[in-house]
Amino acid sequence: MQKSLAKNIFYKVILNIFNLILPIIVGSYAYRTLGDTSIGKVQFSESIYNFFFIFAVFGIYQYGLREMSRIRDDKEKVSQFFTSMLSISIITSIVSLIGLLVFAYFGYSDNDIYPILILYGTNLFFNIFYVEWVNEANEDYDFITIKTVIIRLIYVVFLFLLIKGSDDYFQYALLLILSTFLNNIVSFIYVKRRIKLNFKAITIKEHLKPLIIVVIFSNANILFTQLDRFMLGETINTAAVSYYVLAQNMMGIINALIISVIQVTIPRLSYFSGNDDDESYIALLKNISRVYFAFLFPASIGMLVVSDITVIIYGGRSFEPAGIVLAVFAIYMISLGTESILSNQIIYVKKKENILVRLIFICGILNVGFNFLLLYLDIFSPATAIFTTAIANYLLVLLEYYYIRKHLKVKYTLFSFGNVKYLLYSLIFLPITYVIRLLDLNTFVLFVVLIVVNIGAYALILFFTKDEVYLLISRKLKEKLLRKTH
Repeated sequence: MQKSLAKNIFYKVILNIFNLILPIIVGSYAYRTLGDTSIGKVQFSESIYNFFFIFAVFGIYQYGLREMSRIRDDKEKVSQFFTSMLSISIITSIVSLIGLLVFAYFGYSDNDIYPILILYGTNLFFNIFYVEWVNEANEDYDFITIKTVIIRLIYVVFLFLLIKGSDDYFQYALLLILSTFLNNIVSFIYVKRRIKLNFKAITIKEHLKPLIIVVIFSNANILFTQLDRFMLGETINTAAVSYYVLAQNMMGIINALIISVIQVTIPRLSYFSGNDDDESYIALLKNISRVYFAFLFPASIGMLVVSDITVIIYGGRSFEPAGIVLAVFAIYMISLGTESILSNQIIYVKKKENILVRLIFICGILNVGFNFLLLYLDIFSPATAIFTTAIANYLLVLLEYYYIRKHLKVKYTLFSFGNVKYLLYSLIFLPITYVIRLLDLNTFVLFVVLIVVNIGAYALILFFTKDEVYLLISRKLKEKLLRKTH
């Protein structure tokens, strides 16, 4: 039986709001306490670890989510598929762990980040228990939300107890690892109680090809932002990595909240597509896209106009150089969100990953070329790195959209006025911000005034234009209020 999509979105949004508020509080404390160099060591180590993590997860999350969504009503198939994915995860996690340990020993044994790399290695083993894709396929967003909130709160308590200065970066990394393990093991126990393992009927070979394809397309950041972070650490310093990652994390916080709409609808879209219900698929795709763009564009432009003061409030004056980096990330976020719709909700759901891999590879190689060109011109920096990455990602969006319209024949118009109008509305933030900045306000007050006034202006535009998304949200809120009063 299908669960309420509105309820799923509610839980997912609640979870991401929590994930929005918590990193703002905790992240700010970590950045200010550890400083740019120390936290940069952890983040550079994480960048190296991520290359091995890609093989450890092996695309199981994305592939498992899609395939489990299609067979979730058949208990026997679910048991067989889950056991097969678990078996593959055990193999890839152990191989990745060995690979990281060898790489760390020969490449960084005499470096300060060596102990952190070894610590991150344990996370590769813990990946065996990462089965959240099963809960998402079954649309158990209530469990995911409650579990995550509790574990994150435990993490926060220990963070404030243990992290007191710039020398505590190892303890900081340890807390990150332990919170991940706790999150994984709780989900594994929950899933294991509902799905029986059946090693007699496992199938591995038939899943390898689609998994390899998913590994490539779902980890495109290895040729994009992950490459940027690694090259910054190798060619500049860990402080440069911290500026890049701070801006990326700030963008990620906002993007994760907005992208809830897309993540929650993937199982339902896969279900419609798998049952050849094209009419329902297109209707849901168009409606969700409209809602998504109504939030994506103002969030991106809003982040752009407050980028310089946001990094100071969040990380302190030492992170002021990250302001321009966040501004570029705000522009990049538009391409990231748009690409997520095209790749995850259309191309991947339609099982055309092989085409997606080619397009990502082309644009990824282009980004690699951009980075080496920046190094050759001696202008490689956190800001220029993400700028060229944004260019490559916008090209990817255009190529994906061309393929969807020309070859898949999906009746979806990305650049319709119904979608683009929210970008036009959001541009009002630019003159508003310019006028407000003429006032003599301190940093925090200026930040609050800019946020409140710009949000208010955007809401008024939606109100006076009688926007569909605005009316939809208003109607939903009124219905909830009426139910509570009765």
